[in-house]
Amino acid sequence: MAISEKVSALVHSNKTLTTAFATATAETEEDISPGHLARTFYDKHSKKHSNLSGGAHLEAFKGLFQHVGKKDVERVQAIEPTQEDIDLAAQCGDFGSRPSDLFLKIYVDVLTTLESNPWASVVSPPLLGSRGVVNLSIISLIPDIMQHYYDCIVNAEHEVFLATNYWEASKASKFVCDAFKELSRRAEKRGKKVVVKMIYDRANLKMLKESHVLVEEEEWLSDEVKLPRRSEMPWLDFELVNFHQPLLGTFHCKFMIVDRKVALVNSNNIQDRANMEMMVHLEGPIVDSFYDTALISWFRPMHPRLPLLNRPSEKPEGGYQFAMDNQYASVHLLDGKKGAELYHKLTNEEIPPDTTSDGKIFISGKYQTITEHLNADNQPDTHGTIEYELPQSSDDEYLPHIFHAPHEECPMVILNRAPYGKLGNPDSAMLNAQDAAWLAGLKYAKRSVFIQTPTFNAAPVVEGVLNAVRRGIECTLYVDVGYNDGGEVLPGQGGTNEEVSQRMFAQLNEEEKVKLKFYWYTGKDQIKPINASAQKRNCHIKLMIIDDAVGIAGTETRVSIVTLSIVLIHKHPPDTQSWYHSQEVNVMIDNPAVCKDWRDTIRRVQNTHFHELQKDGVYLDRDGNPLTDSTGVGSGLKGIIKGVQGSIARARGKGGF
Repeated sequence: MAISEKVSALVHSNKTLTTAFATATAETEEDISPGHLARTFYDKHSKKHSNLSGGAHLEAFKGLFQHVGKKDVERVQAIEPTQEDIDLAAQCGDFGSRPSDLFLKIYVDVLTTLESNPWASVVSPPLLGSRGVVNLSIISLIPDIMQHYYDCIVNAEHEVFLATNYWEASKASKFVCDAFKELSRRAEKRGKKVVVKMIYDRANLKMLKESHVLVEEEEWLSDEVKLPRRSEMPWLDFELVNFHQPLLGTFHCKFMIVDRKVALVNSNNIQDRANMEMMVHLEGPIVDSFYDTALISWFRPMHPRLPLLNRPSEKPEGGYQFAMDNQYASVHLLDGKKGAELYHKLTNEEIPPDTTSDGKIFISGKYQTITEHLNADNQPDTHGTIEYELPQSSDDEYLPHIFHAPHEECPMVILNRAPYGKLGNPDSAMLNAQDAAWLAGLKYAKRSVFIQTPTFNAAPVVEGVLNAVRRGIECTLYVDVGYNDGGEVLPGQGGTNEEVSQRMFAQLNEEEKVKLKFYWYTGKDQIKPINASAQKRNCHIKLMIIDDAVGIAGTETRVSIVTLSIVLIHKHPPDTQSWYHSQEVNVMIDNPAVCKDWRDTIRRVQNTHFHELQKDGVYLDRDGNPLTDSTGVGSGLKGIIKGVQGSIARARGKGGF
């Protein structure tokens, strides 16, 4: 059987890091930390744990997550689950109802990663398989997502845990700063402080000794960060940790948990970028899985501890609330004609005369053109190249906020990977829930796979897509042209997206090429793709949908190989290192209706579906001309020089990620 008795025992245990931390006692708070508690959990499964020094968070993280070999990876990749495996997998999670066989097959591969490492998904095994609802998704610009962050933070009553990869003083970060100050004002009125924990990755030399560094107020007041002073948020018990595992173990997670009621999982960092992004609002028991991941990521003692450690997520009285009935909803979530009508009803304002004659429509709670909306993220000089036309159907409206229809709890799995800091891209770094699920999705698809990602070049997934196409599976790829080209041509990398697309088609015969549909991301107001180096219309969404039924969304820029940095510890990795190095967080859901909503919205808010590459991997516009705004970066000596220059810029926080 693919699922061993040991793995089955792990997921059926009642022992989780959250419960252990909630009940742990010691002479001093300094003696209790989530990370060091986690090290004692599975000693019988891992000999290395007992050999670790307890003093260094870096060493502790190494011991928890990195002790597997190539054979372990090959074992997972060779799995062909039997019906008995599928039935057993259905019992290895708190799913509520039996998931689909496709979901369970992928889950079998994920479960087997626990055989060598119980922490392969950076979560306590009993919390790996869970359930929940998707109340809201946002496929839009960073300001729209950060507005929802604001709305959730200010409604907190007990605690907030916020995790992001890169934080920089910006319009995006101002949403959070303003929310913290407003939350403090509300907490003062209630007479009870709110505990706020925040973690980011702004790597520095201190991390050579300790990978989780407590940030003092003087540092977070710097021009680069600009968080509020403690005196501006006196009713918050605020702690900030800077986490990076040298050299390349980037903390690339982007999520937030509020009062153990809601988890927001998103693709964007908290900074200003010209990116289309994606956020998913989750409620239900799956929130406790993210909570557990938050604790192991924090690793350090907490002063004070989170107040809801003993209070798991509960189904709200009256059931889960959707759309504007949800307690975290605001009028900023309203789009389109129906959204405008509801806005004016809620605000008691009169509906203005028709505004569509000048291209203005209702988006994000106000009337604006699509170009104005897309320019909201620091690109005021970008012009639309397509004239606005009224949609022929309400199905074609520009609606970046998705109010999912009310639904019952559906099966979910949290799919994470731990950081791997060493140089190189070893097979062993792939033995984690995230990578296993992605490869399994390609392996078990029967009809179709959809992927949207900024960069597509990690060899295992490229080969996975090619193998799926050869089996007759239609694979649709939405990828950015020119995204971080400089980093992708450095030695040991997979090459630029343009190089990869051409290599992929060259390996397929004519019949197989029909099944590979490769597109360049194109903004809704553009007549053709714009090279990402221009920082005008980029896309940073990370999404996979298998057979229109099972979706994986989160922080992984799915398939980019790590880019080497020429500085000792880089502050801002060029591109993402999601496949081999970064710590990531993702969620897999078993819900065809939600997957359909995601695909429909991507079509509504992008023009990508009009811009497919030729079957030689080259893009030609409608007049038969290739793109003229290439970065000029390619493999070879000149490409390496440009790549090194780009790495330096991004290490200084100047580049895109």
